Amino acid sequence: MATPATAPRVGFRQAFRTERAAATPRPPRTPLAVRAARWLARRLPAWPAIRTLLLSVAGFGMLTAAAWTLHVAAGLAVGGVSLLVLEALSGGDRR
Repeated sequence: MATPATAPRVGFRQAFRTERAAATPRPPRTPLAVRAARWLARRLPAWPAIRTLLLSVAGFGMLTAAAWTLHVAAGLAVGGVSLLVLEALSGGDRR
C-alpha cells in the first residue's frame, strides 16, 4: 500500500487539464438568432404573400386617407369599401 508521501504528486492544474482532455467534446451550440430564424421560416407565409398583403393594405389605406381629406363621409365610405374588398381578396368564406 502506497502512502501519501510516496505517491506521485499531481497539481491542480495538471489534474484539471488531464480531466478536460479526457472529456468528450460537446457539439457546437446553435445561436439563438439562427434558431429563431428557422422557427419563423417554418411558420411565416412566403414573401410574395406578405408583399401582396402589405401593398394591398397600404394602397387601400392611402385611398381612404385621400377620400377622408375630401369629406368625412367619403372617407368612411371608401374605408368600408376597402375593408369589403380586402375581405374578398383574403378569401374569408373559403373552407
